[in-house]
This record gives sequence, C-alpha cells and structure tokens, in this order.
Amino acid sequence: MFRDWVSRSLRRRLLFSLLLGVGLSLAAFQLVVDQLVDRYIVRSFDARAGHTEERDRLLHEVDLVLLAGVVTVLVVSALVTVVSVRRGLQPLDAATAAARDVSVERPAHSLPLTGLPAEIRPLGERINQLLEGLAESLERERRFSTDLAHELRTSLAEIRALAEVSVAERHDAQDLRRFLQQVRAAAVSMQGVIESLLAVARADRTAAQNALEPLQVARAVYARIEHLRDTGSVDSSRIAARVPREVWIHSDPRLFDALLLNLLTNALQHGDPREPIEIDWFSPPDGAVLQVRNAAPHLSPQDLPHMTERFWRSPAREQPAEAAGLGLGLWVVAGLCRVLDLRLNFDLDPTRHLSVRLSGFRTV
Repeated sequence: MFRDWVSRSLRRRLLFSLLLGVGLSLAAFQLVVDQLVDRYIVRSFDARAGHTEERDRLLHEVDLVLLAGVVTVLVVSALVTVVSVRRGLQPLDAATAAARDVSVERPAHSLPLTGLPAEIRPLGERINQLLEGLAESLERERRFSTDLAHELRTSLAEIRALAEVSVAERHDAQDLRRFLQQVRAAAVSMQGVIESLLAVARADRTAAQNALEPLQVARAVYARIEHLRDTGSVDSSRIAARVPREVWIHSDPRLFDALLLNLLTNALQHGDPREPIEIDWFSPPDGAVLQVRNAAPHLSPQDLPHMTERFWRSPAREQPAEAAGLGLGLWVVAGLCRVLDLRLNFDLDPTRHLSVRLSGFRTV
C-alpha cells in the first residue's frame, strides 16, 4: 500500500528517496562516531568504581548528544529536501498546468520549458513539436472550412438562381441548354475550388518531399489545358503553351497540377479576355522557371505585394466585378510553393502584363 502510494508521484519518490538516504547516512554516522567516542572514553578512565560511574554518565550524555544531533540534522534535512524538491518541480508543474489548458478549442503552440531539468527537456521539446503540428492542422481545418464556405457561396447561389428561373418560366430547348451549360460551369468551378483547397489543406512539406517523382512538364501542362477545354468552364482556346517536351522535373504530380489549375484559372477569370495567356518554360543558370503571363490592365505595381493575400480585392473602380481582384487562387499557389520549396514572384511590365513565375524546380 505504502509502496504504491509513493510510486504514484514523482515528488513522493524524490522525497522518500532523499530522506531515506539522509536517514541511513546519519544512522551510520552516529554508529561510527558513537563507537569511536565510547572507545576513547573507556580508555580515558581506569577501572575504579568512582571513575566507572563517571564514565557511564559521560557515555550516556554523549549518546544523547549524538542522538539529538542526528535528529536535528534529519529534521533540517527533511525541511530543506521538501523545499528543494518543490522548487525543483515548479517548472514541471507549470508545464503540467499549461498542458491541462490544451484543448481543441484552445490549442497551445508550446509548453513553458524554462527551468525544466535537462533529462525532461527533450520530452517537453517533443511535446511542443506535436502541439505545434496539432495547432497548424487545426488552423488548416478551420481555414479550409472558412475558405470553402466563402468560395462556394457564389456558385451555389448561381446554381439556385438558374434552377429557380428554369422552373418558374417556360423555356425552349435552347434556353434549357444554356441553363445547363451555366450550371455545369458553376459546378466545375466549385470542383476546382474544392480540389485546390483540399490540396492546400492536405499538403505537408515532409510528405510532399517524399512523394517527388519524375514528371514531364509539357505533358502535365497540356493535360491541364485539355481538361479545361473538356469541361468548358472557361475559354481555354487563348492559352498558348511553349514548354519543351524534353523537360522533366522532380515534383508531386497532384500538387503540380493544382498549381497549374489555380494559375490558369486565375489568369482566365481575372485577366483581359481579349488577350492570350502564355505559358513558358525557361532554364537559366540559376534554376528552371515556369512562367504564366497574361494581360492585367486593372492591376498596378502597388498591388503586387497583396497578390497572395486571401480574398484580396483590387481597389480599382473601373474594372468589372468579375475581375475585381484575384480571390483565392494565388493564395493557394503561394501555399503549394511553400510545400514544394518553390519561389513565387510577380512582375507587371509597362504594358500591364502580369508575369507569375515559379522557380526552384529540380530538373531530372
């Protein structure tokens, strides 16, 4: 019973161990000193009766003094041990209190490690790493839900409006066909948003680096353009790709396709619909570069630092509502670039053509 009670608490184990060690040391010290003093006193007196009584009295006094000294030292040692153990475990108590406050609603980014013993600090550091990963995962989940609701609200409202109009009035086959095409475009847009947000939410730097494989850039680019053309959600006929077929890189095919989807969708939706969209591949000495260039007459050089902000909208007033900003696409691109260790740069030339460059690809 007592052993179980002591073993359930680190503080009790430390106190019991220290007090037991001090007590045994003092008991051994008393025995040794008592024997030495007794022998010295016995040799100092002769065998006469008077001297014998005086010797016994002196031995008794020495035993009492030694016992009192041992008890006093034991009490003082116990007090010092209790105070030292309590002060020594204060950092651990603080970390424990902080750990109790961790919850799904209040994820902690780190536990206090100041003052923790060197033996416990690696455990605390590992727990902090896990807590930071948990907090990042929860933040990605919340951000995904918010972004999904924000981006799908317009498409769902459009589909509902089209359905209500088609039900409320009589339409010929041509009108119904037009309605269905618009519904399909809205559904394809919703699918692209969901795929992009899922790519960001699930993207993990370590997992992405472990999933790298040889990828033919031209095949991936033309496959994405063909998919846009098949869905008919946007006018992909004005996309001009100039990517050599011999170019191969190490990348994650799923994340690379999400990069292309968001770059092209952003250029198609927010660029000048009368101008082409150009995709080029460059191989300068400092690394391979993928560039998407399109006309962006509504942008200014002051807008470039805000391009990757979520739901950013350009303050320009003369542009139409559908071109009023860049929405979520370039924010998704920036997040995927961080996962794939790519550099994202923007350039707006004097003719108001926006160039989005991705650099840092590892060629095969």
